[in-house]
Amino acid sequence: MKLGIGITTYNRRDVLRETVERVRSFTDPERTSLVVADDGSTDGTVEMLRQTGTPFVTGANMGVAWNKNRALYLLNFRLRCDVTILFEDDARPRQAGWERPWLEAAERFGHANCAGEWLAPYFLGGAGTPEDPIRSSCVTAQCAVFSAAAIERSGYFDPRFRGYGHEHVEHSARLVRHGFGGVLEQGNAVWSLIRSPIEFVPTQSFGTAETADRNLDLARRLMTDQSYRAPWQDDAEMRQFLGEIDAAEAPAASGFALRSPDLAQAEERASFLARLLNGMPQE
Repeated sequence: MKLGIGITTYNRRDVLRETVERVRSFTDPERTSLVVADDGSTDGTVEMLRQTGTPFVTGANMGVAWNKNRALYLLNFRLRCDVTILFEDDARPRQAGWERPWLEAAERFGHANCAGEWLAPYFLGGAGTPEDPIRSSCVTAQCAVFSAAAIERSGYFDPRFRGYGHEHVEHSARLVRHGFGGVLEQGNAVWSLIRSPIEFVPTQSFGTAETADRNLDLARRLMTDQSYRAPWQDDAEMRQFLGEIDAAEAPAASGFALRSPDLAQAEERASFLARLLNGMPQE
């Protein structure tokens, strides 16, 4: 399967840098694409991404739902990834092989979310493996996996959510209603959660209580709406969104490889020097 990894960010340049380094170090690069979705950061995030050869898509500050759609649409629709894993920038892998349970979960369920231990009071059973996922009455957004089939049937994050809060709950519940990533019990979603070697970094939230309350009200109104969602609401938003995607693809000379050619050359050089210093025969 072709894997896409999207990392969403806003004004967390240094946190993001470490997350990108961890993803690149601990992920098998074979058939893996990477993109960072930046929601109009003003702290030098884009400059850092250019310097490190990290593929990215960016635009005006539009909120979490729009920004997640940037990564999801580019990886799922434009690059035709079979499976897409979305990270928020404060979630990062701790060891090699972290992606394997997510790939298996996507193959089994089409969608799954991370089993953050702070959700333990909502756990209803299960070990947290792809064979026996945790069943939970609550869900979090730091890391989630989506199969291409799940997105094609259920659609993207609803673009009516602006700012921060509850966009992931509505989207994940919609996926469950379409048969991906959980079950319905008495009309309520029970989500499938996966444990994997991912750590969560404490960070500052840019959300506001006013925005969260507005989004909560919207989520309640949309919770039983099973209709497909495009990443935009109207023609103007479509032009804006697709313009951002086109702009991201145009300068990407190396495509959206997990490791850019320059980084690969640097790693090869470092390996060569290590063998030389250790007196190992050269290949």
